Amino acid sequence: MATCVPISDLKDTVAFSEKVAMAGEPVIVTKNGYEKFVVIDAELFREYRRESPREHLERLLQESDRDIRAGRLSDAREGLAKIRDRYGL
Repeated sequence: MATCVPISDLKDTVAFSEKVAMAGEPVIVTKNGYEKFVVIDAELFREYRRESPREHLERLLQESDRDIRAGRLSDAREGLAKIRDRYGL
């Protein structure tokens, strides 16, 4: 069951932050009985953002495929030669 708190609970920031940390789920903040916004603990936020290695690889492959289809590619040897010339390597 979701944790809901009225917006007035934000006045006591210490108690509110403890409530968010202990909830282990998003905390819904309401105003006049309506959902206004959601607050989550930083660690939970990181978990939501974390990609599995498979998801990360899939995203990179999709980006690469889009680049190839759009003609955004270059020869690796030419690119390395430009870098060497630019930086005197």
